[in-house]
Amino acid sequence: MIIVVGSRRDGNSQELAHLVQDMLNKERIYSKIIVPGNQKIHLCTGCMDCDKDGVCDFKDDMEQNIEDIKNDNVIMFITPTRWNLLSGDLKIFMDRLNPLYSKGLLRGKKLIAVSIGSKSRDLYSTEASLSDLISFAEAAKMDVVLDKQFYDCLDFKDILKYQDEISKFLLDVKQIVN
Repeated sequence: MIIVVGSRRDGNSQELAHLVQDMLNKERIYSKIIVPGNQKIHLCTGCMDCDKDGVCDFKDDMEQNIEDIKNDNVIMFITPTRWNLLSGDLKIFMDRLNPLYSKGLLRGKKLIAVSIGSKSRDLYSTEASLSDLISFAEAAKMDVVLDKQFYDCLDFKDILKYQDEISKFLLDVKQIVN
């Protein structure tokens, strides 16, 4: 399983990613966490050269990320919600997956979409960012097998106050990858 975290901050998104990875490790299931914000990733220029041969002209960390995504069947996107949108780091990552999209290599992969908001549900919704992740998956013909939203996660590790929800989420993830 590939876990892509849209926040470079050691906060709620990364905390959830590590909880998922720890659970998978206990089950002896391989997982890799990718934090695009901590990598060298060029912005997509929209040249569309990758539509021709499925290869991006840029030589950066996305080369390995694309191989990882291509070789795994379950991908999890975790994004903090900023201005009701997904993070810029995750959007850049998604744009750079076009070499896989253009060749239909995302088709049928399972996507787990997670949005984590800093405010309460009624103030700043995570629904828009979650909708962006689901729209991406639908365009790529991926199967959204699980989506989850967390609210009121402003401070570091606030997500840990949702132990019951996290436990259920981890069980759902385990069933998906088994």
